[in-house]
Amino acid sequence: MAMNDLLTIGSSGVAAHQRLLMTTGNNIANVNTPGYSLQRTFYTADTLGGVREGYTERVLNGFAQAQMFRDTSTYANRNAYLESVSHIDAILSDDSLSLSSKFDDTFTQLHATTDNPTALSTRELALSQFHALTDRYRTLNEQYQVQEKNISQDIVEKADEANALITNIAEINKEIVAAGGSPLDGNNAILSDKRDQAIKELAELIDINTIVQDDGSTLVFMRSGQALVLQDDHTQLSIVDGDPDSTQKEMTLSLAGSTRIIGREDIGGTIGGLMEYRKTTLDTSRNQLGQLSIAMTDAFNTQNRLGMDLNGDIGGDIFTLPTFNGKEFSTNTTAGTISGSFIAGSGSEVTPYDYRVTFTSATTFEVQRYDGDQPIEAAIAGTIPPTNFQLDGMDWDFSSGPFAAGDRHLIQPVRDAAASMTVSMSQPEKLALASPIRVERELNNRGNATVSIDSIYDTDPTTSDFTSPGGYDVNGPAEVRINAVGDYEIYDGLGVLMATAPAASAGQQLFSNAVPALTPGYEINIDGDVQEGDVFTMGYNTDGFNDNYNALRLVDLQQQDLVRKSLATSGDNKMTMNDAYASVVSFVGGKTSEARVAASAANSLLEQSTQRHNSISGVNLDEEASNLIRFQQAYAASAQVISAAQETFQTLLSSVR
Repeated sequence: MAMNDLLTIGSSGVAAHQRLLMTTGNNIANVNTPGYSLQRTFYTADTLGGVREGYTERVLNGFAQAQMFRDTSTYANRNAYLESVSHIDAILSDDSLSLSSKFDDTFTQLHATTDNPTALSTRELALSQFHALTDRYRTLNEQYQVQEKNISQDIVEKADEANALITNIAEINKEIVAAGGSPLDGNNAILSDKRDQAIKELAELIDINTIVQDDGSTLVFMRSGQALVLQDDHTQLSIVDGDPDSTQKEMTLSLAGSTRIIGREDIGGTIGGLMEYRKTTLDTSRNQLGQLSIAMTDAFNTQNRLGMDLNGDIGGDIFTLPTFNGKEFSTNTTAGTISGSFIAGSGSEVTPYDYRVTFTSATTFEVQRYDGDQPIEAAIAGTIPPTNFQLDGMDWDFSSGPFAAGDRHLIQPVRDAAASMTVSMSQPEKLALASPIRVERELNNRGNATVSIDSIYDTDPTTSDFTSPGGYDVNGPAEVRINAVGDYEIYDGLGVLMATAPAASAGQQLFSNAVPALTPGYEINIDGDVQEGDVFTMGYNTDGFNDNYNALRLVDLQQQDLVRKSLATSGDNKMTMNDAYASVVSFVGGKTSEARVAASAANSLLEQSTQRHNSISGVNLDEEASNLIRFQQAYAASAQVISAAQETFQTLLSSVR
């Protein structure tokens, strides 16, 4: 077989090295181009001499690239969560926005009222502190609302970006397939780089997997398996209002005429991180803030109702407890609705959870508590009628029926409670700082015993011996006499013997230990030595305005365990208001710390996988500069071969002339 002549060999060398120089120059020119992959041109020797036509390909390791995509999604997910939680953490930790400092201001002013309970000036300042306290709650809740709105808007914008990238990937796939040839061919390298860059940007938004096809196209799937880009079609992502809570945005995926909801745990990336933060931290801590507001307002209301105001009346509410309405799922077959209110005096039973009511029939239902979107504890069964159902310090009204089997309702009782609380008291004299009951020992008593109020627990005219607007029932305990054996005989205002407490009771919690037991709404203690005939009296505290008994009890609320911290019905399941707010702050702070660690770890993994990918597919200027010199020399040498061939040919021509 004849060999190629010298001119052909030199010409192929010149062409080959010219292409090598073009490839190297292209690498150098695109050293800072995002997504550009290193290209290499390869040749094989022609059996007849010279080089055969070569090919150019991207230098790419599919595994390293896929790992970089996965790490990109993970870091974007953790970073989105961290940026969001850091915002609310900074707000809750800011002293100028702290509830703890506002609690201290309120109780400091209440303490000032104990020195002079009749002074309107100190009462007005105390009332103004209550207004300032509600303003602080609303300010914090507004921050939650603003962030919730921003996150929803951000999710929508990110979904639009994802749709644009998905469309772009599908279009580039079509161009690559239409161009034909290997996906590594130099003609398709730029298109492939653009597509892979779009895939990387998509990986920042949602967690994806890819499959490279023989025709050069790349199929894209979500990590849960849902297809995003197929050979002949691509999906459309949409953000829709949650069902039944419209503020809880959800993602849907539409492909080939079918639409389905994608759970946040299957989304990943930035969008998944935002949804995870909203559900596991934003909503949870906002509920905790609402729970605290209910426990606090109810505690102040309850205590104020146990006192006597400056007008001589039984105290009323300082705050207005909010009401709430359930949200109906779109799949419900009836128009029945559920509304609710907080039970006065039961604020310490309220939890920070959401509830789902599921009807198992038209008259039976189950209630499931939810922490975020996770069910907790066992479901609780209920029936209607009666139309009211009480649970966790709340009263739910089912009177707006009917209901049917399968109907579901979402109850979020404390979600907006912090924003809904208001001060209903407008007159400072309505602060009930005095005790409504007065107890005294007769001056002629022979013993040295004294009588004192142990507690006041009920001033409701329907369930106690107090009367409205301020008075005491003549049929209630009015006098205690010591008989010959040392027993405590209790008489009403008409002189009728009501009950007797044995001497063994030592005068402690006299009404509870009496036979029969009495429940006038308060309890007394008689301490010291009593003698036969000693008399102790009790009655409404008329004109006792200078008394600070109930003011001290209002101050004591700061140290009382008023906020529920677990579903346990016994044991250490309550905490103070300051502890409750500290719990909210520490919860968010803990989530922030966890997110910071997770984001840092994810960033380290991303840097490693990116470095590995770049070490394979990235442009190294030193290496390209060396190649440039080498290829230039080879080009010049090949040109010399052509020159030698020309000279040889001229010599041959000259020899035959």
